[in-house]
Amino acid sequence: MLNQQPVITDLVREFPQLASSGAWKNSADQDGQWYGFAHLVRDLYEQRNYARVQAAFDCLEEFLDDGNPELRAWVAGFLQALQEVSSWGSENSEAFSDFLGASARRVSETLQTIRFDLADCSILEAEVLMWRVVHHPPYVSSRPSDTRPLS
Repeated sequence: MLNQQPVITDLVREFPQLASSGAWKNSADQDGQWYGFAHLVRDLYEQRNYARVQAAFDCLEEFLDDGNPELRAWVAGFLQALQEVSSWGSENSEAFSDFLGASARRVSETLQTIRFDLADCSILEAEVLMWRVVHHPPYVSSRPSDTRPLS
């Protein structure tokens, strides 16, 4: 099972543009990490650097499939930040859909559901639902070698 801190270090190595931000040196600044990575992915997309966008989503898929609960929560936070910086839910709603793996697609669709269905609920209720989605994933990994049941 992948742990958050070593994986985040590897992510910065894979995307050296992130290293200039202090958020990546301070593991407690997850908001800064999420939004920094979200801005980078959006910028790569706008530059039509689709290979690097796919590389980013491939990393996220691995984090979701093999990561511990904290790492899966980190990915969920990133996907939410990406939705916010790229205006998902409007005319750009399909912008990143071709890059999502099965696990990331499930989390991003859940985030959209939370945004639309729980718009009138408290933040706490939405957070509890997202926690359940991230910590208890009822999916089979997109990886052929993984045999997790659908429980």
